[in-house]
Amino acid sequence: MAIDPYAVLRALLRAEAARNAPKPQVPRVKEAQPQRPPKEPGR
Repeated sequence: MAIDPYAVLRALLRAEAARNAPKPQVPRVKEAQPQRPPKEPGR
């Protein structure tokens, strides 16, 4: 089974670029968690 050496190099370059790319600064939003009403004291 022949593997295109350029395809391997492209995949390695893509992986390295993705690993070194700056991560977008997304603020953590509490909407991702289900909203539950606060527990009432004494229950």
